[in-house]
Amino acid sequence: MGNDTRVTLLERLRDGADQLSWEEFFHRYWSLVYAAARHRGCSEHTADEVVQDVMLVVFDNRDVYQYDPARGRFRDWLSVVVRNKVAERRRRPSERVRARGGDSETAPVEPETREPSPEDAWQDAFENALLGVLLDTVRRETDPRTYLAFELSVLAELSGAQVAKVTGLSRNAVYKARRRVLKRLVELGVHYRNEGQLHDRLKEAMKLRPSPVAERAVTSHVQRTMLSR
Repeated sequence: MGNDTRVTLLERLRDGADQLSWEEFFHRYWSLVYAAARHRGCSEHTADEVVQDVMLVVFDNRDVYQYDPARGRFRDWLSVVVRNKVAERRRRPSERVRARGGDSETAPVEPETREPSPEDAWQDAFENALLGVLLDTVRRETDPRTYLAFELSVLAELSGAQVAKVTGLSRNAVYKARRRVLKRLVELGVHYRNEGQLHDRLKEAMKLRPSPVAERAVTSHVQRTMLSR
């Protein structure tokens, strides 16, 4: 049995154990870098710049997304790159890292987050970002109404009756849709002790994802940077 059939998608994501194109790599991992930079005190603008800095390092070290178990854990390597790039931005007088919520010249500089520990914070951010990737994977392979029913019932916490009214599904169909998506997430490697804990982690993952506006801005900036190289 091949590695791809024995190892879940979540495990492969944690280890960087997929043969990826540059575009696939960027779309899987950029939101993790963005969230980690924001957690370390970066403004939205500076987090955008950190994503570009990190992705340039990745682009110049293309073998990091060609899986090699002898190289050690991918997430640890990426953590070091993110930490170094945030530190470099902090040292630039013209690009001070400002408090989250503002980019004005008068905004106070926010110190790097200290709780939880940087390592724990990175692991949490990494897991949340990967959950977001898995949700996108399931969304793409699921009927739109089925996924919407799941999203409204689990992530938005609407009642079965409310979801049925919005989607046009029966309450029983809403329940089945919810179970189908959760089952698929488990198949992809999402394992928690109970369903309630999984719900909480999924909601946390979605809450910490960059806004659509930030996503468009970062994607556009990185694409322009890559084209210029």
